[in-house]
Amino acid sequence: KDEVRFGAQVRVLDVDLDDEEIITLVGAGDEDYENGKYLITSPLGQGLLGKKVNDEVEIPVPKGTISFKVLEISFPDE
Repeated sequence: KDEVRFGAQVRVLDVDLDDEEIITLVGAGDEDYENGKYLITSPLGQGLLGKKVNDEVEIPVPKGTISFKVLEISFPDE
């Protein structure tokens, strides 16, 4: 429960924008990017997988690189 995995709801800080967002890692068919639900197989999902609170990660995405700091991990469905 202390690291990001499938079903996790992750509160992250976008280091470049100084903006917090909540990302939920979901399976195929449940993605809803407008509401922060990202496929676990997406670049964002893969970049966050296995990270813990206070970890910082740089994730390559089509537009460049996103720098996130993991602030909180929860599992609302458990």
